[in-house]
Amino acid sequence: MIYSFRCKKARSSALSIIVQKFGGSSLTSSSLREQAVVHVQKAVEKGKKSIVVVSAQGRFGDPYATDTLLSLIKEKGEAIIPYEQQALLLTCGEVISAVVFSHELAKAGIPCQVMTGREAQIITDDHYRHAAITKVSGDPFIKAFKEVDVVVVTGFQGVTKHGKVTTLGRGGSDTTASALACSVKADACYIYTDVEGVMSGDPTIVDEPTTLLSITYDEASHIAYQGAKVIHPNAVEWAKRYRIPLWVGPLAGNKGTWVGKQNSRHSQNVIQSISAIKKLAQIRVSAFDYDRIFQMVAQQEISIDLISIHPHEVRFTIEEKNVKYVKTLLEEQGFHPEVIEHVAKIALIGEGMKGKPGITSTIVTTLAQEKIRILQTADSHMTFWVLVDEQYADQAQKRLHEQFILPSLTTSLQE
Repeated sequence: MIYSFRCKKARSSALSIIVQKFGGSSLTSSSLREQAVVHVQKAVEKGKKSIVVVSAQGRFGDPYATDTLLSLIKEKGEAIIPYEQQALLLTCGEVISAVVFSHELAKAGIPCQVMTGREAQIITDDHYRHAAITKVSGDPFIKAFKEVDVVVVTGFQGVTKHGKVTTLGRGGSDTTASALACSVKADACYIYTDVEGVMSGDPTIVDEPTTLLSITYDEASHIAYQGAKVIHPNAVEWAKRYRIPLWVGPLAGNKGTWVGKQNSRHSQNVIQSISAIKKLAQIRVSAFDYDRIFQMVAQQEISIDLISIHPHEVRFTIEEKNVKYVKTLLEEQGFHPEVIEHVAKIALIGEGMKGKPGITSTIVTTLAQEKIRILQTADSHMTFWVLVDEQYADQAQKRLHEQFILPSLTTSLQE
């Protein structure tokens, strides 16, 4: 979903500003935090002001991780207090992380200020657990940079126009970083994580996945929406709107991916990345009034995807957890849905496929050779989707990666 938002930019021509976001996995130990401090220190030494956005430390099981905090208020798997109060609890992890990191900076001789989402003036809508940023201003940072070189900001959190604390949902610290980069017209936004960058495929599935050196904003957005969890799609949308270069990569090492900052290697791959979304179900309904079907499902706030409309039939996918509810809903209205559960949507993404003949034929032939049945297809100017039985999803990704990406990688290495 793309939200409308407003960015009040504030930037002194004398300032060179970058944003550095450190994920929770990059802050779990003192040694990792020291590595993060080195990145900040290097920026300061180059004369840059730095906005440092931090996530809660660690993951579920670690004492201050977001999921750990949420588990404190769950009864039988569900939190029973209002979302407004849940959001207040969930922001604690980022506050702890920000203060601890400011301590690490102080030890390195780097004075800084710490700001919460409220103090950073990150204004959101009223969806307390999954809020969207509606307004952000660079003014607090321009003022702070008169006194310090670094401002540490709690990621993931904002505040409504009425002053109530909100959270931005899973991956929200990426969005915080990108939005703040826009607000100060930053030179770049660096997102440090525990992966090597945006990959050509899932490294646990495909052979010889490569780190993409450079991709466009649109490719990054499609990759993020199609199952890759390297960067949040809302962060890409912010960066794209204000043309802020994004970099995503590991805390240590030389790998990483630039988003929106092109180089000569980009044009060599027709397909940049292959990914999959599992735990889906396909719904087929024989009907002429398919618009009524879509309206009914939408009214229940259930997302549908991969829509194919034929003269006498409509096909679409939903999350598997919603199958029983949607099937009952349609049957109550006189429809007779056919449901195929346990399916997966494979996405092949790359701007290079635009106007390129033979892509569909190659995909179909490759999967046919593996005896993988195709349940449905769809395409756009940079993405081709194919729906297959979930048990063959990994095999499909592996073979398509071998077909489209490994030859391009071999060619580039030879050159």
